[in-house]
Amino acid sequence: MKKLRIALDLDDTIFNWRDCHEKKFNCKINEMTREEIHKQVLQCKNDKNFWSNLPLLETPDFIPELYATKRINSKLYTKACLNKYNLPIRPIYQIYDQFDNKARIIKGKCDVLIDDDIFNIDQCLKYGVPALLINRSFNKNIKTNYRIYNLKYSEIENKYYELFGKM
Repeated sequence: MKKLRIALDLDDTIFNWRDCHEKKFNCKINEMTREEIHKQVLQCKNDKNFWSNLPLLETPDFIPELYATKRINSKLYTKACLNKYNLPIRPIYQIYDQFDNKARIIKGKCDVLIDDDIFNIDQCLKYGVPALLINRSFNKNIKTNYRIYNLKYSEIENKYYELFGKM
């Protein structure tokens, strides 16, 4: 088997964005629309302290091929947060529209995307980019065959070949 080129989402896949956002804006993400969340994110897009100091959720046991995110902040803030936790600095692919498809910017650059948002998983799959949902407390009730439980290469590889091995 070939070594997989894995793309990782950042927020709520590696970093604990959700809890920090809810605290900053005194809100509950699961009670908001994507538009409402996006408006709040716009308000803090230049907040270096916020984006550079998000708590770490999980460290992957591999070096990702790239990071794919819908962040609108400076990549310098993202790199500062990656550096803080000694995570590899890899190319960061950003899209600025919460309804845009990450597959559009990563297709052909990776073999699989790991993300916490089923919306992103579904969009990628429809576009022909394999994607897996990382299990988090807020998405644990979503029914999907595309779920993984940690950022360990062996689990990602096993699930990838189980689901996409014939692609």
